[in-house]
Amino acid sequence: MAYSVLPIIDRQTGQVQFKVQGQWHIRYVCDPARLELLIARSARRPIFEPATSQLVLSIASSGQPEGQSIAFSLAKFPSLRPLSKLGS
Repeated sequence: MAYSVLPIIDRQTGQVQFKVQGQWHIRYVCDPARLELLIARSARRPIFEPATSQLVLSIASSGQPEGQSIAFSLAKFPSLRPLSKLGS
């Protein structure tokens, strides 16, 4: 199942946040400036596909009223908690 989302993008860190079914999701994109630029040109809201972890945009273009689909692969944002503990 895919979900229409309105992402919040941090251009410095590449962090992308959006709500799906009332829960916030945090992901990472490698080119946040390009994602932001293409969202501004998007023909409709981006679609998040959880199965593939992709954010799909439909970019308006001449001759294609539905727009051209461009997908961005999103990665889970790294946790700020340490993965292991050092003994004292």
